[in-house]
Amino acid sequence: MFLSLLVLVAVARAAPRPEKLDLLERNVQLSAQRERDRFAQILSQQNQHQDDGGYQQQFSTDNGIQHQERGTSYPGIEPETGSFVKEGTYEYLNDDGSIVTISYVADENGFEVLNKDALVQLLPTPPPTQYPPPQVPGSGLPVPEPLPQFNQ
Repeated sequence: MFLSLLVLVAVARAAPRPEKLDLLERNVQLSAQRERDRFAQILSQQNQHQDDGGYQQQFSTDNGIQHQERGTSYPGIEPETGSFVKEGTYEYLNDDGSIVTISYVADENGFEVLNKDALVQLLPTPPPTQYPPPQVPGSGLPVPEPLPQFNQ
């Protein structure tokens, strides 16, 4: 009797739970998407170079990735001086099925995303804390003046 009860408990414990099945299904979907991404084919690609060092390029793949970029060369007063500006956009299919589009510019000030609201939706956020911030003993009290013999 005890053995059959033990077996019954073990079987019930080993049965998959719905939330675990959802997580497993999600992992299988992500795995399949990554496998498709690994073997993505380029559908179109264009590269145009200009005599002044500028260029335009674009490509798209069968898994939804698209990229467009333009580089412009601004010559300086002396040889080997000047600046170069890259502007472009890229888009891809997010894990949840939404399309993410990022526009950027890269120049002498560095790389800057122009549509920062798109990044805010992608970046992870910390979980909300359920605990209040700790109270530090003595915080908020005035700091005593150092003794004169140590203030030289």
